[in-house]
Amino acid sequence: MRRVPPVTLTLISINIAVYFFSFIFSMSRPQIGDVYTLLLYYGGVSRSALSSGLVYTPVTALFLHGNMWHILFNMYALYQLGFIVEGLFGRSKFIVLYFLSGIVGNLTAIAFTPYITIGSSSAIFGLVGVLFILGFKKDTPVMLRSVTGFSLLPIILLNLFFGLAIPNISNAAHIGGLLAGMLLGWFIPPQYAVIKRRPFIKVKEKSPGEIAQEILIKYMPILNALKKGGDEDELSERTIQVAQLRKELSELRDYELAQKVLWKLYERDLITQEEFEKLRKFL
Repeated sequence: MRRVPPVTLTLISINIAVYFFSFIFSMSRPQIGDVYTLLLYYGGVSRSALSSGLVYTPVTALFLHGNMWHILFNMYALYQLGFIVEGLFGRSKFIVLYFLSGIVGNLTAIAFTPYITIGSSSAIFGLVGVLFILGFKKDTPVMLRSVTGFSLLPIILLNLFFGLAIPNISNAAHIGGLLAGMLLGWFIPPQYAVIKRRPFIKVKEKSPGEIAQEILIKYMPILNALKKGGDEDELSERTIQVAQLRKELSELRDYELAQKVLWKLYERDLITQEEFEKLRKFL
C-alpha cells in the first residue's frame, strides 16, 4: 500500500475528524442543539457570513461536508490527486496550491450565488487545474503526460456536468478553483523544474566530456536505488530524477555525448528501453 504524503494525510484526517465530531456530538448532546447546523452557519462561506464579519469562512468551508457521500467522494479525490501533486511540488507549494485554489473557488461561489457553500471540492478542482496546465508546459516529463493536460479533460467535463445536473452542487466553486489551480500551476514550478544554480556555476569551466562523465557518475547510484518495480513513492521519485537527467543532458548541447551517457546507463540496466527511447527523442 502506498504511503500518503504528510500534508495530504493531514488534510484528509482533519476533514474526517470535523465531520464525525459534528455528527457524533449532535447525536450524543441533543440538548445543546444541532452542532452540525452551528458549524455550517459559522463555518460555511456565504455573502451574509462575510458581511457579518466571518472573514475566515472561505477557509473553514473547505473542511465542512454535507453528508457521508460528500466527504467520501472528496476524500477519495484528495487522496488520489494529493499523492501526485504533493509529490511533484513538495509540501510547502502543495499547501499554497491547495488553499489558494480553495479560497478563490469559494469566493467565486459567493459571487454567483447567495447560498452557503461548503466542501473541499473547490481546492480539489484546483489540484486538477494544476495537473491540467502542466500538460502544456515544455519541461513536463513525458512520464507525466497520462495524468496531465488533455488526459484530464473528460474528468473535468464530467464533473462539471454533474454539477449542472445534480442540485446543491456549486459549479461556480469548482470552476473558480479549477481556474485558480491552472494559473498557479503555470507560475509555480514543480520540484523537477527548479534549477539549482550553484552546481551549474562550477561546471561552466569544465569541458562537455567532463560534464557528461559527472552526469553519468551522479545518476548511476540514483537510478540503481530507484529500480523499476519499487513502491509508488519510489516510482514517483524515479520520474523526477529521470526528468532531471533529461534536463542536464539537454544542457550539454552535445547530442553525441548525451547519447553516450544514455547508452551507458541502458547497458548497465539502469534505465529501461522505454525510458531510453523517450529520453533520446527529447534531448
